[in-house]
Amino acid sequence: MPNEAPESRRPETRWFHLCLADNLASPNAFVTTRVGAVPLVVQNIKGRVVAFRNVCTHRFAVIHGEPAGCGPLRCPYHGWSFDADGLPVGLPFNPTDFQLEAEGRRRLALHPASLARCGRLVFVRVALDGPSLEEELGADLFARLAALSDAFPHRGVALEPADGWERIEAANLRIHRAPDGALVLHSAAPDGADSRFSRTVTLYPATALTTAPTTADAELPA
Repeated sequence: MPNEAPESRRPETRWFHLCLADNLASPNAFVTTRVGAVPLVVQNIKGRVVAFRNVCTHRFAVIHGEPAGCGPLRCPYHGWSFDADGLPVGLPFNPTDFQLEAEGRRRLALHPASLARCGRLVFVRVALDGPSLEEELGADLFARLAALSDAFPHRGVALEPADGWERIEAANLRIHRAPDGALVLHSAAPDGADSRFSRTVTLYPATALTTAPTTADAELPA
């Protein structure tokens, strides 16, 4: 059903907020999560940000075990490494042990996941088919989130939202906007994921000269 509420669908078919694009700006930067039983990884590989199931296709070991970090997309079990298309490109002892040619490598490519951006906000989904992120959120909310993410670039000390803060909810993302200009983004761990996959960051407006709270700019999104 195309109008089915996101909350009533299987977790694998829903979009989940993962991180800011800032977290994936550096080569080899990665962020991981888990949706139900499916581990996912989003990684910057030579400037290209891609999403895969975080499972090596050789012996099904988890590739990146940490929630975030910086390092090649390389399985710790046998040292297989993968390129931005998910193809195994670094195979120690391939001539003697695996003897994989081009077709064999294609068969062992990582399973892709869906990736979408809304401004600086990065979302992932296990399923490859389904509504776009904008369709799931709605055009108005999608535009609002994109504008907010672009207007608040400065990171600051994590804050605890208090009474009087504006609250916005989208997927697993809870946004709290303070009257004094701070923006708190809290991403709850997706269904079935450990709490270590939850993330909170505090941002301040583009007009702020420091990461200290400032008066809200009148030009910020309403």
